[in-house]
Amino acid sequence: MVCMLINWLFPISRLAAPQWEVVVVDQYGKPVEGLTVRETWQNYSVEATGHEADRQTDANGRATFPAQNSEYSVLHQIAGTASAFVHWNVHASYGPHATVFAFGKGLEGTATTGNFVTDWTGSPSLMRSRIVVGPR
Repeated sequence: MVCMLINWLFPISRLAAPQWEVVVVDQYGKPVEGLTVRETWQNYSVEATGHEADRQTDANGRATFPAQNSEYSVLHQIAGTASAFVHWNVHASYGPHATVFAFGKGLEGTATTGNFVTDWTGSPSLMRSRIVVGPR
């Protein structure tokens, strides 16, 4: 009972964004070196603003982001979700979200899953994406 109360009231570390391994290629499948890959993440239930981190692709078109953690209590998450619902948050997202995209040298692209932008929503803890870039 005490442990449950502690989890409800006191912050604990939770995964905010996964470790993300990215490979950036051009339309012919060749790796693209020297592009900026940006990871953005936010937990809409507990944060008013988001976060971002940039990496540069290496000679193999690779960039890797470490996992990100944040600390919040269960009570804080419930209160944040309720507040967003009451105020009818125009973003209409709740919980953790993260995505990656690449740009530079007149090229850009985003990680996709099928026909949709890849939107990480809390799991898995490791993501691997291939971004195909093309002219802006």
